[in-house]
Amino acid sequence: MKPYIDLQGASGAVYRYKLAEDRDPRTTIAGNFVFVDATGTVVYAGEANNLHGAGNRFPEAAMKHKAEYLYTRLNVSGASRSDELQDILAALNPAMNKGE
Repeated sequence: MKPYIDLQGASGAVYRYKLAEDRDPRTTIAGNFVFVDATGTVVYAGEANNLHGAGNRFPEAAMKHKAEYLYTRLNVSGASRSDELQDILAALNPAMNKGE
């Protein structure tokens, strides 16, 4: 998988996410994250005040939606994180965010 992916939100803004090797963000900084399957489809998008816990739902994503990768984007501002997440959710409509 690529070391970086660019995700376009419904607004047209593009957000660059970095691959978390071994599904471990290796940081306690706040940010957004996505779980991606082998085809590059985002199956879950979220935000966290501490990215260290970003992979908590990864086993569920892997089992139900074949997620294989965790990507993160550092974003300290809570308002920016939330706006970005909503923009991405509106564009991509990930399966796990729909409750599937």
